[in-house]
Amino acid sequence: MNKKDHWSYPYDCRTCDLAFRSEDARDRHQNDEGHYEDLHCSDCDRYFRHANNLAQHMNSRVHRGSTIACPFCQTTLTTASGVIHHVETSACPKARNLDRNVIHRGLRQLDHDGKFTERLLEWHDGNSINATWNPNCAYNGSGYECYICHREFCSTRALEQHLRSPVHQAPLYHCPNKNGKCSRRFPTLAALFNHFESESCGYTKFEIVQKNVGGFLTGGGQRLIQL
Repeated sequence: MNKKDHWSYPYDCRTCDLAFRSEDARDRHQNDEGHYEDLHCSDCDRYFRHANNLAQHMNSRVHRGSTIACPFCQTTLTTASGVIHHVETSACPKARNLDRNVIHRGLRQLDHDGKFTERLLEWHDGNSINATWNPNCAYNGSGYECYICHREFCSTRALEQHLRSPVHQAPLYHCPNKNGKCSRRFPTLAALFNHFESESCGYTKFEIVQKNVGGFLTGGGQRLIQL
């Protein structure tokens, strides 16, 4: 066996039958294929390349279902960030007058020290900016063109939705983790909550975010944002 070099592949993959001449070759294979035994979902028999990918999978609808209730309409969603997005996009039937801009204005008034809201010198919400502009004037012969990024849309409605979205909006929130020196900024509250859920900067835990999202939106009975 020694003559045939059968012992020259001493580095086994942790999860499949392949073996390699060097540790580096084995590691490259495991990274390319996601073959890390400790990054494995046994229920789905799926492997993941990074711990964060596995965590996101375990916190997805596949494993968690829809258990986080909107505090206004009681619609259940998978995560706290999903609830925030539901409210920010005016999808909540019990809070149609709430959107990203209304929520931000309310939170700015309450967040006196700027713990998580940006202290902008001048701020206009998307609706006030677009109210003075006629999207019909944006037609360039082939489509309705965004005057900021020059992307074309097939209708004025699609262009207006684009301009009212967070795409071209200045960041409204920042991570409050000063001790961890996290400098991430976010255009929406849902994006900030998604950052919390990822646990990437260690500011809080996923389960704590899920438990407290209702109280954050309603002030634990005293609403932060008046309906």
